[in-house]
Formats: sequence, structure tokens, C-alpha cells
Amino acid sequence: MIRMMKVMKEVVFYQFRRFRHNSKMFYYFAAVMLFIAGLLIGANCFKQNSNSYQIPIVPISAVVDQDQAQAQSQISPQPAAVATTTEVVAPLPPTDNTKLLTVTVRHKDSLTRIFKRNGIDVKDAKAILALKRAKALRDLRAGKKIELTIEKVEKGTKLKQLVYVIDELDTLTVVSHNGWHAQIKHIEPTVKISYAAATVHGSVYTAASKHGISHKIVAQLANIFSKKADLRKMHQGDSFAVLYKEYSVNGKTIKEGEVVAAEILQKGHLYRMIGFTDHHGNTDYYNPEGYNSNPPFARLPITNYSHIGSRFSRNRYHPILGYSRPHNGVDFSAPFGTPIKATSNGKVEFVGSHGQHGRTVIIQRGIYKTLYAHMSKFASGICSGCNVKKGQTIGFVGASGLATGSHLHYEFHVNGVPHDPLKVKLPEGEMIPPEHRKSFFAFAKRILTQLDAHRNSHRMVAMNNVSELSERKEFSV
Repeated sequence: MIRMMKVMKEVVFYQFRRFRHNSKMFYYFAAVMLFIAGLLIGANCFKQNSNSYQIPIVPISAVVDQDQAQAQSQISPQPAAVATTTEVVAPLPPTDNTKLLTVTVRHKDSLTRIFKRNGIDVKDAKAILALKRAKALRDLRAGKKIELTIEKVEKGTKLKQLVYVIDELDTLTVVSHNGWHAQIKHIEPTVKISYAAATVHGSVYTAASKHGISHKIVAQLANIFSKKADLRKMHQGDSFAVLYKEYSVNGKTIKEGEVVAAEILQKGHLYRMIGFTDHHGNTDYYNPEGYNSNPPFARLPITNYSHIGSRFSRNRYHPILGYSRPHNGVDFSAPFGTPIKATSNGKVEFVGSHGQHGRTVIIQRGIYKTLYAHMSKFASGICSGCNVKKGQTIGFVGASGLATGSHLHYEFHVNGVPHDPLKVKLPEGEMIPPEHRKSFFAFAKRILTQLDAHRNSHRMVAMNNVSELSERKEFSV
């Protein structure tokens, strides 16, 4: 660099002598030389700086990981103050500096109030309540207990750990460790099947209560047997028996579950139903032959009608036309706009204006067809070819077509032949699907054997004249 500067000096003096009589050319030459000198000085400075600073070589994988981490933080930032974790939260061991404080939740209490009352920073309460797993703390019930592990510091009291028993199965633990972390510990209960039986001497609920059977179980029985027997009409000497699930933790029963199987003896008729859960987790009840407890058809499309205007008849006088002709359905008089329900699952075969029937919907299910006429309007989503569910609203009562007032004309056809909707024998519940039949009948055989064994044992107790004894037994699932 120094050598080059000397050369440039000699060149400048040489050119000065050459252009001393031409100042304009000399200025041009001087400007060019200054530009070259600037480039040389800048290059020298860059060389010195490059020797003192080296760019670190970072592996490609590290760059990719860093980019992914940055992108993830932009998508779902998680401040340390409200961090949640799926890791196991280990309870803090007691130390000399910490103290365990058990508080009782008061009426209309909140976590913020509890912290304020006990000298704990309310900011910690807000951070804990923001945790997804700690949502149980947002709606505290009076009388519940909360265990707080606290530590005395210079500025007051610092919370280290919170433990809240949500229920018999779940316990929430919140720990302070580089932010707040929450975990819910779940205990799987022991499931047992219990047996109970009672003979009616008054009402069903009185008999059930006397034998330790809860109203919850009786309500399930009423629903399961609603299409076979009416529990409200059971008389002296009628009886019922039930196998149902009970859930317990550490030998303590915490709740009653679903009915597994049951039987009702009413007026000498024995009705039995068995609960079965398929591989999709759906539970339904079937009789021992495998037929569903719920029939595919409801008897009536509306229940809050005022009266029956006209019944099914082969020769009925028409009030408008003035002559007699068959009346293939039943007229239910009801207020204008009363919802009309489909009496079964099926496909809508027709929806629209149907001559003298006015606005009409026809639903087909196998060999059965149901017709709903004189509607004021159709329900939203009802169209030709659409599938409907039993109990779904398909339209509303009106007086369209040939009608003297607002009512529903309802027909029930079997293989194209009209039948009296009030008297026709409705089909039995559907057979359990073929893919579940083998499992169902094997389970039904085992569970019915249990019912028979318990019933025979119950009879032996009655023969020994042991009064007011409830036959209750348990066995593990």
C-alpha cells in the first residue's frame, strides 16, 4: 500500500509539471487520482475489519429448527405466566420456609378474593385462571377446600403450589416453576354391577325407596320399558328387578351408572330388556330376541291436538263435497301453526301441493308410508328425497286444500293399503345390526343367567319369610 502511494506521488508531480500551464486538465487529473486513492483506502479498511470479525458457521439443521420455532411462536405465543404443560407436575416437598394453608371456599367466592384475603398476589390468581387445565377454579363452589403451599418473602407471601379436589375422580395441582404449570390427576373408578329387586305394595317409587333403589334408576327403567309397560300403572304384587353399574373409589360408592339389564313382572307378563354398547360407543336396549326397545314408529304425529275431528272410515260423509267416500286417515284438530312431527325415520317421497290435501308431505320407510296433509307451511330443509328423523318437525298445522278449519290429516299405509293410524299394529323395534348379533347374544345369555340366579335367590328369601329384605348383591364387571 505504501509503495503504491509513492508511485502515485511521483505520477502526480510528473503530471503537475506537464499540465502546469493548463489548469483545467490538471483539475480533471487530480479528481481521478483522488477517486483511486479513496478506493485503495476503503479496500484496506475492509481487509482490516474482516480480519477482526468472522461470521459464525451455523449448521443448516439449526437454522431450520430456529425458523420453525420462530414460526410456531408467532402462531401460538405462550407467555411463561400462563403456560400449561402436559408433563407430570410433581408436588412440591415441604420445607422449613413453606407453609401449608387450607382454605374453605365461601359463598360467591373467587380465586382472586381468596388470594387477596390470604395476602397472596392477585396477579398470580389471574395467571392461574388463564391456564386451560385450571378452568375448574373459575367457578368455585361454597364449602370446597383449596390447599395452598405458601412461602414468606420480603414483600409478603408467595404462592408455590395449589391443590384443588375437583371431584372424587379428578384433582388439580398447580405449581410455580418458571411460570405456572397445571395438571389434573384422574383416578379410574372401580365398576361393579349391583342387583336390586322390589315388589310393589303401593307405588313403584315407594317400593324402590324402601329397597334402596334410587329415583335415577327408576327413571331409567321407566324410559327403557316405556313402550312395553307403564311403571305408573303397576299394581299390588307386581315386581321389578335391575342390574346396574356402580362406580366406587377406595371402596366408597361415588355414583350410580347405567342400567345393564332389567325385568318387570306386570299383570303376569314378564318383560326383559338388556343394554348393549356397540364398538362405536352407542348404547341401546334390546329384548332377549334382539329387538330394539324403541319401536320405529310413533303412534301420533302431534300430541297437543284439541280433539279428533274425523276418524278412519271406509264410508264417511264429506262436509264440503256433500257426499260419502272413504276417509283413509285421522283428522287431528289443532291450532294453526302447531308443529307436525315425523312418526318415523324415512325418506321424503313427496313434498308440495297434493290436490285436495293441500300442502302435503309423504314419507316412506320400507313397506310403510305416512301422509301429512293440509299444512300451513313446510319446515325448513324438507325436500323431496331428503332423509328425516323420527320426531323431526316437517311442517305446521294449517287448512290448505279442501279443509273447513286448521287440522292435520294423517294417513298410515302398509304395502300401499291405508290402515287406521290409531289401531294399526305398529312394527316391533328393529333387530340389532348383523355385525353385533353374535356379541349381543353371548352377552345376553350371561346377563340373563345372572338375573335368573338373583331372582331365584330372592324367592328363597321370601319363602323363608324374611320381611322387607332387599336383595342386593355386587360383582365386578
